[in-house]
Amino acid sequence: MIRYNSNFTKAWRFLTTPIGVLLKLTFFCLLLITLSYTRSSNITYFFLAWNLFLAWVPLVFATLWENRLSHGTLKKWKAVAMFCLWLLFFPNAPYLITDLVHLNNRFNPAIWADTLLLFSCAFTGLVVGIYSLHIIHRVLILLIPRFMSWAIIVASIILSGFGIYLGRVQRWNSWDLFFDPVTLLTDAFYQLGNPQAMKMTIGFSVLLFIVYFMFKTVIHHERIRR
Repeated sequence: MIRYNSNFTKAWRFLTTPIGVLLKLTFFCLLLITLSYTRSSNITYFFLAWNLFLAWVPLVFATLWENRLSHGTLKKWKAVAMFCLWLLFFPNAPYLITDLVHLNNRFNPAIWADTLLLFSCAFTGLVVGIYSLHIIHRVLILLIPRFMSWAIIVASIILSGFGIYLGRVQRWNSWDLFFDPVTLLTDAFYQLGNPQAMKMTIGFSVLLFIVYFMFKTVIHHERIRR
């Protein structure tokens, strides 16, 4: 009985951590996807489960990066490589916001259910991405001067905004950098002269920065109140 209570306590404590809360939010999204299939027998929204998985990839890299560095077992080149992997997959998290384009109210009596599903997934992707950005920032502050850490964070946000455009409009995936790097980089360079690409990049970059700055502000003021 004592052991059972101990395991329950540990599980409850984990579920109240940021990772635990994000897992609950993700499972809620998966439940909505399942209910959507049960209601309509349509696998249309199954792609959201895959996109949620991709949204978690940068958070996993960020967490591993922080843990390995805190134990001092990560060589400099490995630390840089892991940061680059995080940056490569980071756009996959806020990318879920663009899945709202799939919302269609024509001949759809359950538009409210689809709205709830798509918004929940978009919100989850955004929050998971912001938290991974926070972890990266937290580590950078320990390694380099604060102004340089902010410069890297802002640059990462801008690159993420451009990555969202490449994913939604040009249909590139993060792993294409390994399988078709020349074509991807050529297209990315070409898109720098595309007004639509720049507008979308600026729009998402500003959104991500505002949300992240709001997140940091809330944390800062909560610490002051304590």
